[in-house]
Amino acid sequence: MTAATAWSGDHFIAGDVALDFANTVYRRRPELGADLLTGAEALAAWLDRARLLPAGSGTSHVVTDAALEEARALRGLLWAVFDAHEDGRTIPAASFTGLLDTARRGSAHVTVSPDGSTTSPEPDGVLAILALGAVALVLTPPPQGIRACDRCGWFFIDSSRGRRRRWCSMKTCGNQAKAARYRSTHS
Repeated sequence: MTAATAWSGDHFIAGDVALDFANTVYRRRPELGADLLTGAEALAAWLDRARLLPAGSGTSHVVTDAALEEARALRGLLWAVFDAHEDGRTIPAASFTGLLDTARRGSAHVTVSPDGSTTSPEPDGVLAILALGAVALVLTPPPQGIRACDRCGWFFIDSSRGRRRRWCSMKTCGNQAKAARYRSTHS
């Protein structure tokens, strides 16, 4: 049995929950790294940390292995859609349709409040919320744009002043890049 990932603030740096969910791997570049959704418990903990589960449900909320597989499939759709968006390509129709299908399947378990916030006590409803968030992000892109980290490939909304942010986080990838550049010029 694999230990569940200990989610921290470092896993929620993208500026949008759908992008954060797409980033639930150790890295996407230069090769695919370890899956941080190590099991159903890790998915439940991520959903709780992202505040997508109803208040008070905690990580004890039942997330099945089937829900974990659905979540991983959703993450693959997010990668395809956000990669295309970041590269300025047309969004793949099959991936966009997959997001809409995920939203449709779980929509019966989604509650929409008058302020537009959404909640669901069920994992498929939460996946529907993530899919809808991704659809909204693609159809109404942020003016800052969606970028991917030069080092690890994690997605983020570039909110930097000059729109030239290169790393998911200065704390991790930015420091590694600067250290590598320093070593290469001082060896």
